[in-house]
This record gives sequence, C-alpha cells and structure tokens, in this order.
Amino acid sequence: MINLRQNKAFALTFSLIFLFFIISFMAVYILVVANGVAEANRTANLKKAYYIADAGLADAYERITLDGINTVPSSTPGNPYIPSASTDNGKYTVGNVTGNYTVNVVYSNVPRSNYTITSTGTYGNVSKTLQLKMIGAAISKFAYWSQTESNPAFGGALWWVGEPGLEMLTTGPVQTNGQLNIFGNPIFDGLVTESAANPNYYPGVASNPSIIFPQGLDNNAPAIDLPAQATLGAIQSVASDGSGLVLTGASTVIFNPSGTITVTGTVKNSSGAVTATYNNTTMNPPTNGVIYVQSNKGQTDGNVTVQGTVKGQLTVAADQNINVSGSVAYNTDPRKNPASTDLLGLVANQNITVIEASAPAQLEMSAVMVALQGSFQVDQWWVYKGNATTAVMDQFGSLINYVCGATGEMDWSGNLLGGWNQIQAYDTRLETLAPPGFPPYVNNAGDAVYNKVSIMEL
Repeated sequence: MINLRQNKAFALTFSLIFLFFIISFMAVYILVVANGVAEANRTANLKKAYYIADAGLADAYERITLDGINTVPSSTPGNPYIPSASTDNGKYTVGNVTGNYTVNVVYSNVPRSNYTITSTGTYGNVSKTLQLKMIGAAISKFAYWSQTESNPAFGGALWWVGEPGLEMLTTGPVQTNGQLNIFGNPIFDGLVTESAANPNYYPGVASNPSIIFPQGLDNNAPAIDLPAQATLGAIQSVASDGSGLVLTGASTVIFNPSGTITVTGTVKNSSGAVTATYNNTTMNPPTNGVIYVQSNKGQTDGNVTVQGTVKGQLTVAADQNINVSGSVAYNTDPRKNPASTDLLGLVANQNITVIEASAPAQLEMSAVMVALQGSFQVDQWWVYKGNATTAVMDQFGSLINYVCGATGEMDWSGNLLGGWNQIQAYDTRLETLAPPGFPPYVNNAGDAVYNKVSIMEL
C-alpha cells in the first residue's frame, strides 16, 4: 500500500532542499555580481585616480618649465607644492570626473638641476601615486649650434668640407639659425636642422645629400636662440656662492691629470680690494667646480687662458674671451671608458680661440665649448700645421658658437693649406649631463627645457 502522507513529507523535504539550493545559488550569484560591480567600479575609479595623478604631474611640470632658469624649491608632504594658497586647490575635472591631486617636489642641483615630482591623485575613496624624475637640458644638448654660418672677419661664408683626404665628420644633433655652406661631401652623422630653405652648396648643387646627411636634414626649421646673458649670469652666480672661484682680470688655468689646477690670477672682493694673488699656484679646484673670470671695473680684461688634462668636472667661464694654448683632454676618455665622469665646460662671452703658435699639430679639444656672442676659432688659421692627416683637431663634446669661426684653410681642390682638419664628435653623455653650473636650457619663449628621465607608479 502506498503511504501518501509519507510521500508528501518526502516531496516537501525535497522541495525545501531544492529551494534552499536555489536561494543559496541566487545569493552567491548576487554576491558575485555585486563584488564584480564593486571591483569594476574600483578598477574604474583607480584608472580615474591614475589620470588625476598624471594631471598633477603635468601641472607641476608646466609650472617648473615656465619658471625658466629659476629653480622651484623643494616641498614637503605637510606643505605640498600643489595645492597651495598661491597656486590652486589641486582639483581635476574632465566631464563628470572630478578629483583632487596633491603634488610634492624635491629639487637637487646634483649632478645638475633636476626634480623628483610625486603626485597622488584621489577619486572617491581610492588613490594612485605617480612619480616623475626630470633633469634640466642644457645648451650642450647640441653637438653644434650657430646663429649664422657667415663671418665677415674670415671673409664671409665658412665652409664644411668633404673631399678625399679632407673629410669633415660631425656626429650628434646640429642646429643653425643660418645657412650651412657645403663643399663636397662632409658627413653630418646626426639630425641636422637649419633655418634656411636649403644649404649653400658649392658650386651650386649638392653632390650627394644622402651621404652628407645620413640622419636627415630639416630645412626652414624654427630658429633656436640662446639666452646669452642669462647663461653667463647664472654661471657667475654659482661661482660667486662661496664654493666657486672668481678671478679678476687676465688669468690662466692649467688642468692637471692629478685633478688639481694651476692658477695665475687675482681675487678681488666686491669693493675691488685684492684678497688673494696666485702666481702659477697649484691647488685643488673649487668645491662646486666653477671658475669665473671677470673684468676689472670699467675694463674688458676678463680673459682666461686654459689647457691641460681634466680629471673631475669643471667649468671655466669668462666675461670676455677664453684662449686655448694647447690640447684640452680628459684624464679618462669616455669614448674608451663609458664610466668616465670627467667633464669640462668652457663658456666665453665673446670668443674661444686656439693659439696656433703654442698648439700641437695633433690637437685635442674635449669640452663643452660655448662662445655666446663670438665664435670658436684659430687665431692664425692660415699657418700651415701639416696636411689633412697630420694636422687634425679632435673636437669632442659640444660646440655652441654664435657665429661660425675658422679653424683651417683649404683650396678649391680640398687641400689643407693652413690650420687643422677639424673632426667633431658629440659626447652622448650630454643628452642628460652638463658641466657644473650650467643653467637649464631655456627656449625662445623663456621656458626651461627638461629631459624626462623616468615615470613610475609608486
């Protein structure tokens, strides 16, 4: 006999169990969906927080660059750079996305002007922190720069020469606000930009532009101006801060391979009184590595003569001219040892001039050379030093001169008649490195130019 009561109890129990599983499944499903939605919202909010933090980096980067050569002091988490009463509230709004960022800045001048910017972006209850490290570019970012390639003092146009046995080679980025004068096939192994519509080729047509400009040539490029007085004034300020050396009147600085310098010159205080006199005196270089030679009041005698082998990092700048009486080399050549930290800056308000009579036929010029209102030149460029193989100027580093100067003379057949066959090579360390005291490079708008070293999420 079938027990209906028993069967009904079984069916009811089974139904309850089934209902329990359905409800449990639905609860788990709802919980999973809710967690998924919450996680999706959190992921979306984290992305928004990331973009808000990135906006904080962009804000600080723009403010710092707009300050030109002026430095922005370091801030602290308790007193952030942004927000502050003098800037804004650090709010970021795009469409319906509104959040806030807090930015802190740490400044250092080692090895040169650089900043670490840390930005925390917050959206809702989530935050992201990003960090940007950037270092100031310097005018040494160019392998070669000039305002013009024509110099009346040397008869007008100065020529880049490329003939068998007399090949001029230049590596690294080149910029001229003038027009390049090309004879034969000199080689520019780097991007070249000039403000002119085309180079001036001799005898009127290019022989082989693909050989001359293997990395390309940009014509009609915007002029890039150098802030001459700002650059010189910034270096002078560093030399005058108590850890540099300021000499007054005609001076001499010899670089010794031991790392010392031999100095002839006079130190005067702000009243013009002599406080120290050096006569072929060997000493340690100034702590900050910056030497400045100024003119006596009312005179134009702020000239310095240099030569020797540099160990360490130094900058020598002058109110007027720098004369080079012999080779200038690095104790450890970075072309042979990339770990080398030896670096020299030579900055003249007027000219940097090689003294032919005392310079060797095989001449080395390793430095960042800057002639703000003059040129890099040889005083007697017409004097025969040897042929294109025996009279070679190895110019390594960077050459920035307002007007192109003469370093040698050739005939129209490409024979070297006087001076040196100049071979220029860019010191690639200068992409992120600059000699002591060099201010950040400032563009035509007065904004500082920085290289972004790294960006990371913390």
